[in-house]
Amino acid sequence: MKNRKEPFEAPKQSPSKLTRRDALTATLGVIGLTAWGVVGGFFSKIAFPQPLVFEFPDKVAAQGIRLVPTPACPDDHEEPTHAFEEGPFYTPNSPLKTNFRLPGHTGRELVVRGRVLDTHCRPIAGAVLDFWQVNEHGVYDNIGYNYRGHQFTQADGSYELLTLLPVPYVFAGLWRAAHIHVKTQGPNTRLLTSQIFFDNDPQGNARAFDFDHALLAKIRTLPDGSAETVYNFVMEAV
Repeated sequence: MKNRKEPFEAPKQSPSKLTRRDALTATLGVIGLTAWGVVGGFFSKIAFPQPLVFEFPDKVAAQGIRLVPTPACPDDHEEPTHAFEEGPFYTPNSPLKTNFRLPGHTGRELVVRGRVLDTHCRPIAGAVLDFWQVNEHGVYDNIGYNYRGHQFTQADGSYELLTLLPVPYVFAGLWRAAHIHVKTQGPNTRLLTSQIFFDNDPQGNARAFDFDHALLAKIRTLPDGSAETVYNFVMEAV
């Protein structure tokens, strides 16, 4: 009698267990992808500033802020305010707000006032200014809207922000000079994304890895120890 062949059956294998090496490899992969996402998002926000989403007002307040008269433009032309990086901490849709100060704060109070002008020194009414900055401890509020807010210029192009003097901070091992971020745009101008620096800390400004002297605001100390500065924005028409 011929030997009867049994049908071939593949050897049974128990389900493979995840080794420590596999777990480590998977974890490192996730961390790597996350890191690339964070870094990519950071640099994309620097290279491609986000647009403003606010609608320009139909009516503009007639009463302006008391300011020194705007000097005449040299040769009837003023250079536009320099653009500067947006950074990674911008939050869109900030509330309408002209006073950033919180009850019980421990910072030095600052008033920033000025005008938004075109390159011929004409005031731009109804321009939007969206400000954001760190608190007195050098920390951004990335959950809510503390020290964030937008406002619109009045008929004479004026604006006023009640806030705290920002402090320097270190981000990713790099020193950042004290500054306030701003996005501003008029009904018929290009969007300007920029920063305001301050002259009260020359050593800190010198340490900064990115800084623009053309964006330096002069701080004036008031009798009560608080500070004020006048800062005008010059915008390019579309």
